Amino acid sequence: MAQTASKTELAAPIYTLYYPTNQWEVSATNASFLDNNIIDKFETEKSSKFIIYLEGYTDDVGTEINNLELSKKRVQAIADYLISKGITTDQMQISYFGETKPEKRKIAISKKLKDIRYANRRVVIRIEKVL
Repeated sequence: MAQTASKTELAAPIYTLYYPTNQWEVSATNASFLDNNIIDKFETEKSSKFIIYLEGYTDDVGTEINNLELSKKRVQAIADYLISKGITTDQMQISYFGETKPEKRKIAISKKLKDIRYANRRVVIRIEKVL
């Protein structure tokens, strides 16, 4: 018997958390955001199955290797925080890209280098509900 792939749908807006240069720790602001938008969603809809996709990025300051590691630290810090709140590793999928996938939406608004770099120091969170 052939297995069919699970269908999913976006279960919340796509969230983006931003970071100061060379930082990866979960700030108090980001922790509060995660509690109110991710953890609460899981607690109120316990009967549903969700997958949280976490993607880490950096700006172009530093070496490509260091930026890849920094993006990994950012996404892992968010994953560790969610795990500490009861989300399991099988409910998450993480990936990190360093500086290789720059943000396009925010850059269109500003041509200032500091704004462009800020827009790229981020973790993107997408929550999908398994149907």
